[in-house]
Amino acid sequence: MDRTDMRLRVASAKDSAALALLAENAHNHAWSESQYQQSFSAGHYCWVMEQSKNIIACCVTSKLLDEAEILDIAVSPAWRRRGLAEALLENLIATLPAEIARLLLEVRVSNLAARSLYRKLGFSEDGMRKNYYPALDGRREDAVLMSLALNGAQS
Repeated sequence: MDRTDMRLRVASAKDSAALALLAENAHNHAWSESQYQQSFSAGHYCWVMEQSKNIIACCVTSKLLDEAEILDIAVSPAWRRRGLAEALLENLIATLPAEIARLLLEVRVSNLAARSLYRKLGFSEDGMRKNYYPALDGRREDAVLMSLALNGAQS
């Protein structure tokens, strides 16, 4: 990956418009600017990867007691397959507070690339949420529930 002018940083509510634009380009059912603003207001945190001051990837996470959950991860289509999601996730895992025992997420059953990345990072598939995601054709798609045990915890 070319890391020229690339940096990782914590995002804030002022980044909501740029995050919504990224999500619109990266997802079929993207978060809106107001959803990102609400996420920041709720105390969620977000890491972003910037290239020449443009946000090209993000990862939004919430914490509750001893668990953290990835709520949104997006990579600009032009920057996919360059290790950005992996770098964001590795950074997230490395910077989670010590009291976090598990990192949770859900992913579309059809998103084989993401599922493969999560397994590579040590996540296990724990279950399914039937008909969780809306699909473009008006149908619904299942979500795969995944978790990563941290700090010696059992998944």
